Amino acid sequence: MLNTPVIIKFPFWKYTRQNPNAFYACINLGEAGCSREIVKQSICIDAGIGEVLEALGSCEEPASSGFIG
Repeated sequence: MLNTPVIIKFPFWKYTRQNPNAFYACINLGEAGCSREIVKQSICIDAGIGEVLEALGSCEEPASSGFIG
């Protein structure tokens, strides 16, 4: 069995720690978290992605999103 945090999360934590302009976001039901070194550069949401996307979808769209498409 692969250790998911080692192959996915740890490299992103490292890159975030090395770049003061980087920001780490984690959405994971029951396992949202980050390393202590990047707490101030992170947001960790303990919820399912569907729930989070639904909540975001219920937000009003800005008058000018800048999106062209």
